[in-house]
Amino acid sequence: MKATARRKPGARMTLHVYRVTRDGAVTQDFGTLNVEGKENALPIRDAYPPCECPRHRAAKAAAR
Repeated sequence: MKATARRKPGARMTLHVYRVTRDGAVTQDFGTLNVEGKENALPIRDAYPPCECPRHRAAKAAAR
């Protein structure tokens, strides 16, 4: 992608995946993985402090 190219809106993440020894030497390189985010993705619920957004408050109240 060129620096002047227009990007699509939304979340995305690029990971470079490889296996290393306990000393930090790379033993396998699995390459690059691009992950496109979902529109209206829910926030991570397992974080501390617990999420208190309206969507999660409603789910918590329904579970009681």
